[in-house]
Amino acid sequence: MMKRLLTLLTFATLLAIPSIINAQGNCTEADLQWMATYGDSTATVATDCGTNCLFAGDPEQCMIDCMTPLTPYTPDCILCFSGQAECASNSCLLTCLFGSDAACAQCVLDNCQAPFFECAGIYDADNDTFSTLSDCDDNDPDINPDATEIWYDGVDQNCDGLSDYDQDMDGEDAFEYGGLDCNDLDPNITMGAQIWYMDADQDGYGDDSNSTMSCVQPPSMVADNTDCDDNNNAIYPGAAGSGSGVDNDCNGVIEGDELCIGDFNNDLVVNTNDLLLILGAFGCEVDCLADLTGDDAVNTGDLLAFLGAFGAICY
Repeated sequence: MMKRLLTLLTFATLLAIPSIINAQGNCTEADLQWMATYGDSTATVATDCGTNCLFAGDPEQCMIDCMTPLTPYTPDCILCFSGQAECASNSCLLTCLFGSDAACAQCVLDNCQAPFFECAGIYDADNDTFSTLSDCDDNDPDINPDATEIWYDGVDQNCDGLSDYDQDMDGEDAFEYGGLDCNDLDPNITMGAQIWYMDADQDGYGDDSNSTMSCVQPPSMVADNTDCDDNNNAIYPGAAGSGSGVDNDCNGVIEGDELCIGDFNNDLVVNTNDLLLILGAFGCEVDCLADLTGDDAVNTGDLLAFLGAFGAICY
């Protein structure tokens, strides 16, 4: 019978204080942390030791000797468990002998919980049955580990320490609140948002310097970011050369069909200076800079091609 009484008392008391904090009681912060974390094992040890020590010549020392090898509690804290057992025996023995388990548990809570709390140093400022070891706001009774979370208000009502902007708890905040989750009600959709890049020239390639994050593709924006000139739709990776002296294919080199025909000095204008160069190279037969026709020579064909481009302004 006594073991049943102590079991109900110890479990009821520990379950009633899922959060605890030391505030000048007998138990140290470490004692209370252990009590909150290992309530089941504490209840078992306290029950067994309380049963064995209740009628000992020195119940308090007996309790210390019994619990010390089995738990890390300090001797002063163990005295609170000894007082708890004595309170249960003095206040609720008849109720627990002849009443129901519920009546027994209620009796020991009504009569012995407050003295145990005071002895141990357990306090609950907002009277929500949780104190600051797990109550993240002990001044607000609506905030505690049993509270219902209100999403997206920036307040951690249930004190779980998790983001208030991740309702589906997939590890990614909702896009509307700075995250990448485009559907915060579906944990299978984690990161739907992506970076989109402006495609001002509508060539299908975007400008890496002009981007935005969105769950849907914005107008005039693409997923690609490799356009080296987003104001010219003839310039993009893989584009054919325009013969205008610009890097059409964005590979960093002006070459082949990108070269401006007849602009030998690369001043972006085909003029008299270039004419003098081709005339100076006329008759060349090997490695000819002024070869415009691709026959490895500078001859009349090249001169005619040059005259066709004369006066052109490249790009």
